[in-house]
Amino acid sequence: MKEELINKLMIAAVKEAAIALSEGNFPYGAILADKTGKIIIKAHNTTVTDRDITAHAEMNLLKKAFKKLKIVDLAKYLIITNAEPCSMCASACIKAGLKEFYYGAPIGKIDNPFMGLKEIVAKAKGKIVVKGGIEVDL
Repeated sequence: MKEELINKLMIAAVKEAAIALSEGNFPYGAILADKTGKIIIKAHNTTVTDRDITAHAEMNLLKKAFKKLKIVDLAKYLIITNAEPCSMCASACIKAGLKEFYYGAPIGKIDNPFMGLKEIVAKAKGKIVVKGGIEVDL
């Protein structure tokens, strides 16, 4: 995918993270897009407001996508997150068929288990594209 499209999508993910923070949640946002860069679903972290430790941006995104698209195979789409997905989210996204991941900040040292996306992808079946460290100007 072209860099300018990835940057546009990353800005949308950062804006979702800002919404999460404004609602009292942790600042994480996620975008599901098609291969042309069209945004399909936006989601953000709601772990605090939902009192649900699994309500990470990516998990919320998957639930919305399955409901809206009425499918469980997201192989035709890609995910953009403002921060590297945790092991739970990375595994769920791979199980959902996502094969392209783009993220901004690296995984936090407080994550438990401390296992990065590339480590999860290395154990997955098939080819998965991972590009991290994407920085954008707002």
